[in-house]
Amino acid sequence: MNSLSRRTLGGWGLALLCTGMLAACDDDTAGSEDKVIAMKRPSDLPAWLTVKDKIEPSVWLRSREVGHEVLSSDPEVDRLRRAMHQAEIRFYEDPRMIANRTAQIADMLGEINQPERYVDIMTGMVDVADVSPSRQLYGEMCEHYLNIRKLGKDRTAALEQLSSSYKIQNQMR
Repeated sequence: MNSLSRRTLGGWGLALLCTGMLAACDDDTAGSEDKVIAMKRPSDLPAWLTVKDKIEPSVWLRSREVGHEVLSSDPEVDRLRRAMHQAEIRFYEDPRMIANRTAQIADMLGEINQPERYVDIMTGMVDVADVSPSRQLYGEMCEHYLNIRKLGKDRTAALEQLSSSYKIQNQMR
């Protein structure tokens, strides 16, 4: 067989193989309207924000909270933006780190069956930071808050205890 014939047969063989594969994919057309073709899942979002991620921290937080991407015009994103702005003023960390820590604390609170919304965590930490005249470490404050919650205190009692300890700490300076 000459090389032209082998190429022709090879091309036909490839065409038949592709046709067979396409036909096999189309065998179940009767119930196809019940199938999900494409779906965005929370795994489409980065697990944590890195310096390379281009998504706004407030949009990422809201998207992570609801389990799918949201628009930056979402009213809850705006609430998170305002809370983030307040946190930036009171804490040393940047918005990306505040967002990551907020998500981490929310996950940990969920694990102990005491879930909280991201915006509530941030605004709670901002309220505690307001008792101090100086900037604070967001991650450290969140860790203290989590430890108090793990002891069984509810949100209000934990924030009151945390505020009290920061007031005492500031008086000792």
